[in-house]
Amino acid sequence: MNIEFTHKEQVIFFMMTPSISLSHYDYKFISNMQSLTHDKKQITSGQADLFDKLLHKYRKQFGTNGYESNNLVKLPWKCVIVESLPKYTNANVDWDDSINKLVIRVPFKKDFISSFRKEMSSYFPVNDTIDSNQTWIWNAERKRYEANPTTHALRLAYEILPRFFTTVYHNEVKDIITELSARTVEYKDPTLIYVQDTATYTVVNSNTVLDELLEDCNLDNTPNCLYRMSQLGIKVDESITQGDPELLFASSYIVECDIDEIEEWCIWLNKLNVENILLGRGSPHTQIGASKYDRSKGHDIFKECRDALSKNNFRMQMQKDLFDEDNTKEINSLPILIQFNSIVEPEQCHGDNRNGKIIIITNRRTVEIS
Repeated sequence: MNIEFTHKEQVIFFMMTPSISLSHYDYKFISNMQSLTHDKKQITSGQADLFDKLLHKYRKQFGTNGYESNNLVKLPWKCVIVESLPKYTNANVDWDDSINKLVIRVPFKKDFISSFRKEMSSYFPVNDTIDSNQTWIWNAERKRYEANPTTHALRLAYEILPRFFTTVYHNEVKDIITELSARTVEYKDPTLIYVQDTATYTVVNSNTVLDELLEDCNLDNTPNCLYRMSQLGIKVDESITQGDPELLFASSYIVECDIDEIEEWCIWLNKLNVENILLGRGSPHTQIGASKYDRSKGHDIFKECRDALSKNNFRMQMQKDLFDEDNTKEINSLPILIQFNSIVEPEQCHGDNRNGKIIIITNRRTVEIS
């Protein structure tokens, strides 16, 4: 004969018996509920709601024991039910100045934990013993997730948390999210922007591939950072370059440079740690080491360019020679392609034969017409 339950505390006790086979996570929750109802005589509304969900989850086992889960849900509590505070039911994302970390506090939810780990593992395979490569690390002592302040970490939180919780952003993080939400509408393509309220740089309209590539990238307004953005196909907001010729040069993947400015952009290339120059379309079919040149105007421009590059210690190759087996062994970085006409093929920008930047030489000098 079944015991007739008069309140839910009796159901909790029944669920702790072998009559109901609970999962590991659910057993811990029910065990905790038993302690709260017996010792403190008080639970939160959130805990009460979760308990009702478990009654429905295990309805078949209750049915086997002669109980209807819908009737169990209607039973009263003897203990006091206090309204759950938002900080205990919401996901809270904040910034901890003391350790310079992003932090997340969330209530326990098994589905969230599984999904969060899976999303992180899709970027960084998890070692069986050490999760040191995880973006967000669980701090058991403080009962929260912690991460270095990266675009990737913030994006993971921004995309995953709302699926499971009402998400609340605090302090500096709130300002960044507010700014990014507005900027996402303003920019259609991945774009490096400066967030004035927080004095930080971030990439809006990014994607999972870019997030992974940007994981260890220090975002700022230096030429080296903007050069990296151009290689990844990330645009740079005008508020960052502000018309500065060097920054515009660094942030543009395909850029026109006048022959009279060659000394200046050779200096810029050296700052970007460029070593290899690839002489492409429009270059005279003359060996790099040859001493004789056709004295036409086109070849004069080519000679000026070659001499300036040589003076700045760049290693030059003709386009057809660079990817020969003997030459590729010596190449440590993507070459800069210099062309003397404006035709750019897709394979020059993507794939194995892509370049770090494409420079199209222009000539604005006065031409005498006789």
